[in-house]
Amino acid sequence: MKSSKWKDVKVHQWLIYPSEDYGVLKCEVTEVDVKIVETLPTYHYEYPYGKTAEKGTVKIRFTYNGVVKEEIQNLANLVAYSDAIYRELLAAYDKWQDYLTYANGYKDTYLTLIQNKTAE
Repeated sequence: MKSSKWKDVKVHQWLIYPSEDYGVLKCEVTEVDVKIVETLPTYHYEYPYGKTAEKGTVKIRFTYNGVVKEEIQNLANLVAYSDAIYRELLAAYDKWQDYLTYANGYKDTYLTLIQNKTAE
């Protein structure tokens, strides 16, 4: 997401979280201007990541394999939600995973062949 749009992001807004680890996920903004409570003699609420409009940091919630997760992410890594973009990213991710599975099959075949040839 462009930095010019960071100031417009609101809590409960839907975004797309494309990740190599999780795939393409629909996520909800749960906190802007992320605060951390410091456990000191008196509690201090601080903005260690900066304000969202300036630094682009938000807390998001998404479901991965049936487990709800929360992460702090930068808006530069997220995409504004639209059904068309979501489907397009999901299709590209699925195609990449198919190619990766195919390539890993060749890798396994190659490593097995090496083992067999070195054992002869």
